[in-house]
Amino acid sequence: MLKEKKLTMEKKQAAEQEKIICSCTGTTENKVKQLIVKGANDLDKIASATGASTGCGSCDILIIELLEKK
Repeated sequence: MLKEKKLTMEKKQAAEQEKIICSCTGTTENKVKQLIVKGANDLDKIASATGASTGCGSCDILIIELLEKK
């Protein structure tokens, strides 16, 4: 049972890392977080690096929320 729970947690963590926040470009939440750690401190820098927020714009708020959490 413990092994099954561990596998479930690992799958959940993997899914969170691959969570797509920009469907236009396929940009993942993990990619945005990596960019923030590397110094991308505003939406324009994230957009330049990934193309996210340059299409329909629906991911803007998600990216801004991640920037505010840093």
